[in-house]
Amino acid sequence: MTKVVLESSDSHGKGVFACAPITQGERIMTFSGTLFSHAQTDFNDYHLQVGEDLYLGPSRGPDDYVNHSCAPNSGFKGGLDLVALRDIMPGEEITWDYSTAIDEADFAGFPCGCGAPVCRGKVESFRHLPPLVQQRIRPWLLPYLQDKYFSKQG
Repeated sequence: MTKVVLESSDSHGKGVFACAPITQGERIMTFSGTLFSHAQTDFNDYHLQVGEDLYLGPSRGPDDYVNHSCAPNSGFKGGLDLVALRDIMPGEEITWDYSTAIDEADFAGFPCGCGAPVCRGKVESFRHLPPLVQQRIRPWLLPYLQDKYFSKQG
């Protein structure tokens, strides 16, 4: 039984919401889609950076609609599995921090309106975040970013 449903989101158009309790550490979903290089990616459509020059295209499933928050209730663990960072109650929107996947030097970013008390005001590439923010979101980085930025640090 799936514990999420796609619904209208007040601030984002569409979003993914819990329709049953989700416990901390529980896998919510696994992101999927066709792999593309940067040159092949249609940046007008959904995409998720999963490597230096590797992007996951739209799956046309709920993973395409999980919105950003600077204080998310979910994050990546061990790959493309999105897991609950805390208990999530029915009716709560599922969110993750987009900066845990993006690492493009020329990514201009976009304004963030998540409304979290720790909102950074802008969604940016991981490389452009302040070191303290990088350390805070480190546990939920996609593997390519873990390897790139932290493999030598342990």
